[in-house]
Amino acid sequence: MRRTAWILIGFGVLLLILAAVLRFVVAPAATKLPSDTDTTTTYSGKGTVLNAAALQSGDVANALARDIPVTLDRHVYVSDSDSDTAIVHDDGTLKAGPSSSQSNHTYAVDRTTMTETDPINGIQVEQHHGLTVTLPVDPEPSSDVYTYWDTMTRKAVPVTYIGTEDRAGRTTYHYRATASGPLADPALQQQLPTSLPRTLAPRLLALLPTQTQQQLAPLVAALPAQVPLGYTATSTYDVWADADLGAPLDTKINRSVVANVLLGNNALPLLPVLAVDVTENQASVADAAAKADDAALKLDWIQLWGPLILLVLGLALIVVGLLIGRRKPEPPVAAPTGRVDAGSPAAT
Repeated sequence: MRRTAWILIGFGVLLLILAAVLRFVVAPAATKLPSDTDTTTTYSGKGTVLNAAALQSGDVANALARDIPVTLDRHVYVSDSDSDTAIVHDDGTLKAGPSSSQSNHTYAVDRTTMTETDPINGIQVEQHHGLTVTLPVDPEPSSDVYTYWDTMTRKAVPVTYIGTEDRAGRTTYHYRATASGPLADPALQQQLPTSLPRTLAPRLLALLPTQTQQQLAPLVAALPAQVPLGYTATSTYDVWADADLGAPLDTKINRSVVANVLLGNNALPLLPVLAVDVTENQASVADAAAKADDAALKLDWIQLWGPLILLVLGLALIVVGLLIGRRKPEPPVAAPTGRVDAGSPAAT
């Protein structure tokens, strides 16, 4: 009985240790950005796209395609990771009619906070500040807690909490970030002309709003042979992040780039050269929600139900073991002596 008691107590202690390991070692690791992250999200909407080659050649009529259908494929994946750092790639392909353009970014991300961290040795990344591709697990439903890295202006902007909303059957927190300023994305800068011939000015004026025409018309004669251009960018991001996991289940992106004529210290808005207003497709939303359901269930078992069941079983075994160990052993039964009385039936 004492041996049985010690075995039960031993198994009970083992289950308590397993409960502690699951809750305080495995669970924190499970809340980190997975090293096998690999998702593709599709957006669709309308856009305005500049044909830089047509503009430079003087084909003003075909230089700007306005309000045409556009799609954006966003591929987010982790290529390398260690205990705390993940190398995250955020590759975008924008398709507008027959043309397409790439926008690829690589970040070193803290796998818990999802913000910037030091890169893994030897890997080149884009310096950034704030969130990039996802929020952390158990995000805060409040404003001014997070910042988001805007790739167009290459600066971090505050994230505003809008409210709690449902997406594909899951509770989400709606966040919004807005950025504006000089265009600073090197890849996009290379796709846009730095100047235009003055001879194009009269034909461009006809494409501009009336107020802009009135501002530029008197200045055309004084323009240099090559008119310098600068660009400003404005972006608004709406993200519906899972209230438990922080993963974005739905996203809306509105971006625009405006060309400005640089005259001394003044910049006069000329025309939009890029405008994209896209929303995540419902198929992508449904897929993200289904993955969130699976991940949330696994996380619940790791963080709560698994440790709780192990704890209850462990305590129960220890209690049973202690009760058995405290029971007094029953006195031994005297063995028969083997002597037979003369008057018993056996004596005959």
